[in-house]
Amino acid sequence: MSDFKVSVIVPIYNAEKFLRKAVESAEILEDVAEIILIEDQSPDKAFEVALTLQKEYDKVKVFQHPDKQNHGAGASRNLGITKATFDYVAFLDADDYYLPNRFIKDKEIFLASPTVDGVYNAIGIHYYSDSAKQKFFEAGYSYQEFLTLTNTVSSDQLFSVLFHAHKTIKGEFSTIAITVKRNVFDKIGYFNTELKLQQDIHMWRRMAAFCRLESGELSIPVAVRGVHGNNRMTQTSEQKKYKDLWWRSLKSEFRKRKLEGEKQKIFDQAYFNYFTGSSNKLIALKALLFNVQKKPNVITESYGDFDFNFWKVFGRNWFSLRIISFKNKLLSK
Repeated sequence: MSDFKVSVIVPIYNAEKFLRKAVESAEILEDVAEIILIEDQSPDKAFEVALTLQKEYDKVKVFQHPDKQNHGAGASRNLGITKATFDYVAFLDADDYYLPNRFIKDKEIFLASPTVDGVYNAIGIHYYSDSAKQKFFEAGYSYQEFLTLTNTVSSDQLFSVLFHAHKTIKGEFSTIAITVKRNVFDKIGYFNTELKLQQDIHMWRRMAAFCRLESGELSIPVAVRGVHGNNRMTQTSEQKKYKDLWWRSLKSEFRKRKLEGEKQKIFDQAYFNYFTGSSNKLIALKALLFNVQKKPNVITESYGDFDFNFWKVFGRNWFSLRIISFKNKLLSK
């Protein structure tokens, strides 16, 4: 393999003000061979902007869903993958943009290691207004001002990092900073279209489970997330609507594709940790009990997953604190 050409897929919805900057940030990059714009029945004039860009730049190709209706970012990315004609695929949201170093490390790693399925990198943040920054912080994303992993990690260990189970390495990567081989989607499937939000994060967890993902540039951003007043990721009530489905869908995917060994144990614990925090106390209690049934030793860990999940279910009060303290003293003898 001596050639490295990338198909960049851009879902378009309500991004009239930002689309040109996004497209031109990709168009100037030598490794970008085509820019596939998927218009998703945008309520503004983004479609007109897309058609204008298609006339201006040979790399730009504009598509709509066959019924010309709105289907969401996941379905738009899926359509873009089917339209891609090059071996490597990258994604760019219409309100974000690439930096000149976007594909430097990716190219080096892919050409040096033919078995690599994907390369992920760091991103930075641009705030379009002070109010957008405040809203972003209030939604709990202040830690994402520079989104990366705290250190390099082997592809086998990435799964534990993404499920917050690694002892020393923390962090995430963004959809706009990962490049993957197009044929990977034949192996693990496409984006889950039932998830209107966070279907991209869902995809990278699945990919980390079954593919070889390597770290690229972790110390310098290769792309920038644009934060404005209409970012859907700051709509926390919308995020919560899909969270249970997100976890149950992952569980189904991992069962279907036979996730095994340590990765399965990591996921099971993360799954129980999530559902013990459910507002439905019956669901929370069942998750706590199932966790003990599946992993009896969890109850012997002092101030570990069981203890914190116990407090999620019963609250942190004088009585529950005494129970956990007594349990830990008893088991330490």
